[in-house]
Amino acid sequence: MTLLWPIGLLALLALPLIIVLHLLRERRRRVVVPSLLHWQNLPQRQTAQRSRRLPLTLLLLIQLLAAALIALALARPQLGNFFGSTRQLAIVLDTSTSMAAREGSGTRFAQAQSRARAALNSLGSGDRAILVAAGTTARVLATGTGADLPALLATLDTVQPGSTGTDFTGAFTLAQAAFAGQARREILVLTDNGPSTTGLPASVGAALSWQQLGTAQPNRAIVVLAARAWGAQVQVYARLANYAPTPFSARIALYADERTLGERTANIAANGETELTWTLPASYATLRAVLDGGDSLPQDDEARLSLAQTRPLAIELVSAAPAALRRALAAVPSAQVTVTAPAAYQPGSQAALTVFDNFLPAAWPAGPVLVINPPIGSTLLSVRAGTTPAKASPLDTRGALLAGLSLAGVDFGPLRSIDAPAGFTAQLANGETPLILRGRSDTHDMAIWAFDPSAGNFTTRLAFPLLIARTVRDLTPAPLPQSVLAGTPLVLRPDARATALRIAGPAGETSTLPATPLLTLDQLTQPGIYAIEEQANGATLFRSQLPVNAGTALEANLYPQPAPPIAEASPSSNAPAAQQLHDTWHWFALGALALLLLEWGYIHR
Repeated sequence: MTLLWPIGLLALLALPLIIVLHLLRERRRRVVVPSLLHWQNLPQRQTAQRSRRLPLTLLLLIQLLAAALIALALARPQLGNFFGSTRQLAIVLDTSTSMAAREGSGTRFAQAQSRARAALNSLGSGDRAILVAAGTTARVLATGTGADLPALLATLDTVQPGSTGTDFTGAFTLAQAAFAGQARREILVLTDNGPSTTGLPASVGAALSWQQLGTAQPNRAIVVLAARAWGAQVQVYARLANYAPTPFSARIALYADERTLGERTANIAANGETELTWTLPASYATLRAVLDGGDSLPQDDEARLSLAQTRPLAIELVSAAPAALRRALAAVPSAQVTVTAPAAYQPGSQAALTVFDNFLPAAWPAGPVLVINPPIGSTLLSVRAGTTPAKASPLDTRGALLAGLSLAGVDFGPLRSIDAPAGFTAQLANGETPLILRGRSDTHDMAIWAFDPSAGNFTTRLAFPLLIARTVRDLTPAPLPQSVLAGTPLVLRPDARATALRIAGPAGETSTLPATPLLTLDQLTQPGIYAIEEQANGATLFRSQLPVNAGTALEANLYPQPAPPIAEASPSSNAPAAQQLHDTWHWFALGALALLLLEWGYIHR
């Protein structure tokens, strides 16, 4: 028992006081007699000779016990559990791709789920548990007490393996952040011990149980599949790995747009790799390579690529003299340029990019905007007439947009003086005078050129179309990559007009996310094709396919690795006697109150 306020025990001084009061107020039994004459001749005992024996009465015992209980209640006692200390259990599940390898009639991950289920079923009603998935990035799956066991088990059943690498460091950090109080701390790690277990902390501040799953198994995998344009053709590269102590002869088939291009035989040395290349016409949209691995991890025997990851760019150019800008914009890949006279411009443009040349409307369009030489007196920007920059003054490039771009000898002509909106930065400046501003206004990505390219010699320089192309790529969403690894978070910048992003997985599962300027997709965990659709109020703006591959050198090695040397717990953070303490003063107070009521009833009986 622990006392939070030991000074409350001073109330025990009431015990001797009660005894003294009982000695001074000794009661005699009353007897009714017909006369007192019988006592006149009895010898009287002197007062000093009277015995001061303590009268052990029920009333005295009740009062002493009540006073002792009140003193204990004032001292705020705390007691631990009578049947052992409570637990705080963190279960760390390795969700990497190698956990999907077959073991017996199931998989390694099925074994991990079975052990995690047994650990959850051992929880008491007051115990706490946290489920952590250690994939590419660690994340909390669920938390709760023993009373929440059905919800914890339901969450456990929905988890699937599928990621590259295991973030055990992040998993331990999440577990330690969830621990609280003095209850016993335990961490249960269920993993097949991949090579990513290196770099772990020396101590986790809890009792650690590192349980290794799986047996040593040979595995063959496609660890790299990539392609690049080569003139009118495409060069395809594949790297195969053999994680086994014996050589392996494998057949690999290549499919383009789901049509067979043929098979090859690849001889892979023991614990070695081999490389293959193909040269194909550039007309294909998709590629798929299939390895006849015949092993327990079929997920890494197949890899996919998308060769048609382009976004059509509908660009509206609003200009009275569009010739030079139109030529530069038309040179941007996938650009479809529409020219509109300023007087004919209509708000509500659905273009992926709007370019305003010497003109500004009454309101910004929905998508990104490139403003060139904005007019004076606009309600959207504060613009004033400026000066011609001094040619001797060096240009100051402050962003990646102009990195490596030569502007030597460029005459920008007269400048506009623009009060930069909040959040805008100068990408190019002449002294203190900004020439190019870049920023975001509300939902609009925007670039502002404070000069007229046709007023100087800029349109005759190579830097002009290059800067136009870079600005278009900077303002508009980039196409999806050819492929990504399972579990790798993908950062997207959807179309500025998009309100939602709909994602359909390889197994038919779908999810819809609200569109934001930057969106991170972390649900790409299963190998196969994901369909990604950008929507604006239910209408489709853009649809594309993203292949997700599982084969990596990190996950293809199915041979167990030794458990890392991690200290189980530091004495200060997880002492063996640590218990969850509970206040018990109210029980002592209630006991004292019951005794006082008993005393009242005894006196008035």
